Amino acid sequence: TMLVGILKMCVMAMMQCVAAAAAAGTTTIVVGGWQAHDAETTTQLLAPIFQDYLTEQVGNTMSPPAKFVFRPVDINDATDSKDLIIKGELDMLYTTSGSVACKAAQFGWVPIATQRNIVESSVIGCDALVVYSLKNNTAITKVDDLEGKTAACGFLFSGTSYYQGYQLLFEHGILLFHDMNQVRFYGPDYEGAFQAVLSGEVDIGFAPSSWLTKNHEKELPLLRILDKKEGLTYEGITYPGVASSLTPSDGVVVSSKFGWQLKRKIVEALQRLNASHPAMKELKLAGWTNAANYASALTALEHAGVVYEDDAGKKRCRDAYEMKDIFMSIQCPGDHYKVPYDVAARQCEVAGLACPPGVICFCQPCVAKPKNIFSWEVVVGLCAALYGVGLFYLALGPLRERGRGYIPRAATSDDGLE
Repeated sequence: TMLVGILKMCVMAMMQCVAAAAAAGTTTIVVGGWQAHDAETTTQLLAPIFQDYLTEQVGNTMSPPAKFVFRPVDINDATDSKDLIIKGELDMLYTTSGSVACKAAQFGWVPIATQRNIVESSVIGCDALVVYSLKNNTAITKVDDLEGKTAACGFLFSGTSYYQGYQLLFEHGILLFHDMNQVRFYGPDYEGAFQAVLSGEVDIGFAPSSWLTKNHEKELPLLRILDKKEGLTYEGITYPGVASSLTPSDGVVVSSKFGWQLKRKIVEALQRLNASHPAMKELKLAGWTNAANYASALTALEHAGVVYEDDAGKKRCRDAYEMKDIFMSIQCPGDHYKVPYDVAARQCEVAGLACPPGVICFCQPCVAKPKNIFSWEVVVGLCAALYGVGLFYLALGPLRERGRGYIPRAATSDDGLE
């Protein structure tokens, strides 16, 4: 009986050891992903690829096996991908070209794959900015007509729904933020910005052309594409649609701790996906290639002040929730000055303007400089005359005091002192 008890104890101990070893040997790879949707929809679209498919095709072939776990990111400040990387809670990321460039610049993460989009039945590995208005808005027929108009943007750190549009207008001598109502952000979902233009609430919108093609093909005849360029090429392929500028498509970037074999397995698995796969059909994607060169996205972000160098010369990428850093990146025209940060941060509330959730808003951060009433010569002359009068008055002080008793008094707030 004692021997049987000892054997049972040994068997139970061995089973616990095996279970512990199995648990310890299972690697978890957390994959963050972003789409222009809410967290639930983003998970429904991306988890079949970046969790289920990669676990089956890559994780199960590893030793020890690995499980890919998907989580939506960059939906709000609590899911900011930069903060999650700093906390060590992300290993891999599927995101926009600008975010890929940021993660590579700041953290040394490695871009490994770029998606291929379907645009007018053609397959190409880039996305395009379109600036659009309604055709029946006859006051706008070209980019130069946009001075003083209202613009609908998706979200503050999107290349094709903000920064490329900012650059385009800047090149035409048009600066945003002239007026608190000129630029309106509608959050990560481009749909809000599109509907605002369609309803006439705002004059123009910025959006990725592939998004417009996928989601609003029927409404395209109602739109006028501004600064329309034909024949733009990307990697030797002519872009089939109309666009103002091109940028690499969304991509996958991984932590620098990933070995080359793991990176190769992930890329090869993604390349086996094509437009016929159910998950790819949902995303309306054609496939995947090796990572594109995201240098152009990085250059645009540096120009806009999103990527900058700190005092140590290390590249840093701002995120959508660093309010003061965003405020510092706003450039005012020469005849305007920037109000103090604390003032700009309160002006939206004072004006009764609500800021959409997850978006940073500044209202009228740039104010026109007051114009001089007199020329500088007149101003200098008056100052010199007043200075001379003041010296003469001080020189007479002792003579004036001899004729009357002088009683000192304590300084009060009336004297300008507190």
